[in-house]
Amino acid sequence: MEGFIGEPDGERRFGVFFLASMQLALPLDALREVVPCETLAVLPCAAPCVVGGVDLRGVLVPVIDLRLLLGLSREEPSAEAPRCIVIMVHQGFLLGLRVHGVVGVFDCPSGGWNRMAARNAVVSILGGSFQRSDDASLVSVLSPEGLAGLQGVPMVVDPSPARQMGVTGAAGELPAESYLMLVRSGRVPMALASEKVFTTILNPEFHHSPLSGAYCLGVIEYAGVKVPAVDILSLCGLGCIAEPTRTQAFLIQYVKGLVAFIVDEVIDVVRADGTSAVPIPARTLPQAEFFVGVLPLETLPLHSRKPETEGIGYYFLLDGRLLATHPKMEGLARMNTPVEGLGRSSGPNLLAGAAQTQVQAERCRVLTYDLGFEVATPIEQIAEIIPWMEETTIFGAGSRASGLVVSRGRAIPTFCLSDLIGLPGAERSPTASVLVVELEGGASIGFTVPRLVSIDEAPRNRPDSPGASRLALPEIAAASGARWSSAIVGAGPAERMLGVLDLQHLAETLCPPSAVALTAS
Repeated sequence: MEGFIGEPDGERRFGVFFLASMQLALPLDALREVVPCETLAVLPCAAPCVVGGVDLRGVLVPVIDLRLLLGLSREEPSAEAPRCIVIMVHQGFLLGLRVHGVVGVFDCPSGGWNRMAARNAVVSILGGSFQRSDDASLVSVLSPEGLAGLQGVPMVVDPSPARQMGVTGAAGELPAESYLMLVRSGRVPMALASEKVFTTILNPEFHHSPLSGAYCLGVIEYAGVKVPAVDILSLCGLGCIAEPTRTQAFLIQYVKGLVAFIVDEVIDVVRADGTSAVPIPARTLPQAEFFVGVLPLETLPLHSRKPETEGIGYYFLLDGRLLATHPKMEGLARMNTPVEGLGRSSGPNLLAGAAQTQVQAERCRVLTYDLGFEVATPIEQIAEIIPWMEETTIFGAGSRASGLVVSRGRAIPTFCLSDLIGLPGAERSPTASVLVVELEGGASIGFTVPRLVSIDEAPRNRPDSPGASRLALPEIAAASGARWSSAIVGAGPAERMLGVLDLQHLAETLCPPSAVALTAS
């Protein structure tokens, strides 16, 4: 598959991970391992995307931040910061990629490969895409050759070329030298590959829900969303948690949402050899499918031991891959609902895979994008975000629209937003997108923007609010007739004053309600 020339031979396997709203992948033979995103060492490197180096068993592996390559903002809340580093191997060299989390291993069936190629002399970092068989979502596959060819990005010689990722074996197999999260529920010590964990929560507060019953304790709130809470001890048939009010939780992300698994205590995260798990004899446990085996204490490094598990010389090793793909847990993940009074995004993975559109009484979430200067629009106005391909701009200067895109059975006229407000715009980037706005009557209009910048929070200003006069817009934009306001977007070091463009109003100007009604009739 090197360089992604042509289609993979037969079925090929890919390790899939996520970065913000994107599902990305590498060929499995280019994946070495996944490690937690800990403190990075400073590297003397001028390439802007190189953010440091990770200590991989005594080898300093350079790490790049894909967000910088793709034009995504690095100013994110801590809950949305990258939590893992994917170690890529290419032609005997290693490189680290910062990502938000790992999804799993998926096959690309014969005939399902969609090749991508750069249209100039530079090798693209995108090699192709395929459709997942479980939920039909699309995965963008990164090109190891393209990543290795990034200008000024160093790679380190692989000190162990014979080492493999170790995920190609049985469903429960762990890679050697993986990181494990050690937890305790009652007197039962358990371990889980930390790459499966989205985040942890201390002392979650439970709320009653129609889901309550059996192993589901109700719901907890996380990032403005009600997340089903599962007693993992009960799920595995080993009893039930004694004091749900004094617990901790670890969250796992599924395609449609999150599930919180409740334990008494998260003990530690340690580096361990997953191949040292001892099989559990058949019919020993009531729900044995959730476990790979047991890890004897002597196979683990020194860590905190708890009085509750004194005398127990092992940890039950949970099958993280089964837990992260179990149909019943997938079903619960679909039950994520917004907290009353809060909104949610139009997609399940708009940012870091969680529904995180928090529209409050006085504040709202905004999408910011580049039109030669940074502009914001309330994200509630945007019904869909579609990648913008230059080939869709097919109409000449005499046409009102610049082109058409077809999505979900609709033909959507697209307009160049920079042209509409009289700006030269910015150079098109890999995050160039069509922002789709829906109108009354069912019509939709798309606005092409050359680069997405970030998702942030801002005060909910009215278009005629006094704040609109505090921002000095470019003269031609202010005179375009578009409806502007202004707002302080972001927080802390990322705080800045931006122009807020009312795309809903602009869409209604282009296609008045009477025209929509006529079209619908």
